[in-house]
Amino acid sequence: MLTAAAACCVIAGCGSSASSSGTGGSTGGTAASSAGASASATSAVCTDVSALRSSIGQLGHISISKNTGSELKSKLSQVNSDLSQLAADAKGQWGPQISGLKSALSAAQGAVSDLTGGTGSVSATVSAIAGVATAATSLLSAAAAGC
Repeated sequence: MLTAAAACCVIAGCGSSASSSGTGGSTGGTAASSAGASASATSAVCTDVSALRSSIGQLGHISISKNTGSELKSKLSQVNSDLSQLAADAKGQWGPQISGLKSALSAAQGAVSDLTGGTGSVSATVSAIAGVATAATSLLSAAAAGC
């Protein structure tokens, strides 16, 4: 479990902080409205990226106890929720990376369910969570350029 937690901690620091730069010099109302809408979309996407980065980072903060399975389920659910919001706001941007993370999340959620149901193994769960870390690194690296 430590390896997956370490990988998730590395991801939490991945990328850059959200910042935006305005477009200057536009005097036309339509151009300003278009720029404002674009800035709002970018701002929403960057907020989503930040939320996803945070929820991925939380996967590295798991307490090993009898409730670890429930804690992992909850944290993976939050990652899934944040990823869904990003996918909706990004409107196709980073599509392959988002699909990759969705697949990795599905595998990890299945592995955790198997583990808590008594049919899975710790090593399979760690491997699946490491897959989430790898896919998240890919997405967050791609997103870092825009946010």
